[in-house]
Formats: sequence, C-alpha cells, structure tokens
Amino acid sequence: MKVIIPLVVFLVIGCIAAAGCTSALNSTAPVTTTPIPQEPRPQYVIGVDADFPPFSSQDSTGNFSGFDIDTARRVAEIEGFDVTFVAIPWDSAISSLESGKVDMIWSGMTVSPERSAWVNFSVPYYRVTRSIAVREGSGFTMEDFNTGKIRIGAQAGSTEQEWVEVNLIETGRLPEANLSLYKDISSMTGALVNGTVDATLVQAPTQARAIHGKPLVVIGNTMDEDTYAVAIRNNDTRLQATIDHGLGILMSDPVWQEMKAKHGLQ
Repeated sequence: MKVIIPLVVFLVIGCIAAAGCTSALNSTAPVTTTPIPQEPRPQYVIGVDADFPPFSSQDSTGNFSGFDIDTARRVAEIEGFDVTFVAIPWDSAISSLESGKVDMIWSGMTVSPERSAWVNFSVPYYRVTRSIAVREGSGFTMEDFNTGKIRIGAQAGSTEQEWVEVNLIETGRLPEANLSLYKDISSMTGALVNGTVDATLVQAPTQARAIHGKPLVVIGNTMDEDTYAVAIRNNDTRLQATIDHGLGILMSDPVWQEMKAKHGLQ
C-alpha cells in the first residue's frame, strides 16, 4: 500500500499537469478567420460637354469642373460609386450613351420628346431659359429674331437647334441656310463676334458666361424653359433609380443652394 499510494498520486499530478499544458496551449493559439471579400464599388463613366460653363468645363490640363461635375461627384458619394468624366461631342451624345461609351450624360442635358424616345431621364434638377445675344450696336431686335430676318447660330445637337428648326424654319420664317451649327459654344460665340452670324441662341447661364467681356449683349429670351436631367440608357432602370435617390437627398440638403451659389446659379 505504501508503494501504490505514491504512484497513484504521481499519476494524478501528471494528468493535471498535462491538462494544464494542453489548456495553456489552446488558450494561446492564434484564432484564424476567413476575411469577408469587399464588394467592389461600381464605376460609371459620365459624358459631358467640355465647353458648357457654368455646368461643365475641361481645362487645358484635362481637369473637369462645373456645377454638374460637382453634383455628379456628390451623388456618387451619397450612393457609393465612383465616376470618371469624358468629353463627348454634343451632337453625338445620345449615340455615345447608346453604344456604351458612357453610362450617363450629365452636362446640362435638356429633356425633350425627341431625346426621351431614346433614353431615360432622371428626376429634373434645374430649369433654364434660352437667351439671344447679338453684337453691341448692331441694332438687331427680338422682332428681327422672331421673324427670321437675321442669321442665327446654335450648337449642333442642342435643343436650341431644335427650337430654331421647329419655330422658325418649319414655319417658313427663317431660310434653312440662315441657321449655322457649331460644335461648341466658344466657336459659335466667336462667329457672332466676327459677324459670321447675327445672333446666337444659348441657354441663359451659359450665354452669360460666353459673352462676358466681349462686345456682345443679350436682347431677350424665347419665353420658355428647358429642364435639365441626367440621361441614362433606357434599359438601365437600376442606375436611374440610384441617381434619382441620390439627387433627391442632395437637393433636400442645404448644401444644394450653396453649390448653386458657388457657380452663380439661382
């Protein structure tokens, strides 16, 4: 019995020690977990008119700026996606969207029945009038414009081109040859300065920027308004809903008025 008892005690102590070691090893073992993969942020390409201040412009270094650029970036932050801007000719804007070259057109795009037949539009976010500019001292009046007695310049692919065609050319007031189309606002304004055309029809905020510091003056407007919205492919309803949601949040935020004031908009 004297021999057996110490042996039993030794075995018990050994078992306890072994258990303690095992527990210690287990408690210090690193815990490994499988990381949850992060969903990549959606990436969208936005087509813009590079010569349409104060809504969208591109400088000599390739940087984009303007009210629409700021608005698109804000909505991207709200909805959690990234954007890239590319300059597109305005007379091929819709075809650039349809072909997939861009995912949206966000650059003073006005809603019209003709465009609505090809694309879907977001909720409207701005309204503008169209203004008519002439050379200072030319003596041209709104009556001259409305009766088609002067040569008119408009941007190719714009709703101003459509307005002149529908209201002046198709009604027989203006000879078709008296409408000249230009790829951008700058070249059209230059044509007005040098006398190639007698008047230009441009949306009012952009017209004001275009003629600033030049011997040109606004003589009136067309008395109707254009509505700006984001153009999206008509089969991309999810993106349309995303843009509508983001614009709704942004336009209800006080920062919306600050953004407009920053770019001289009402």
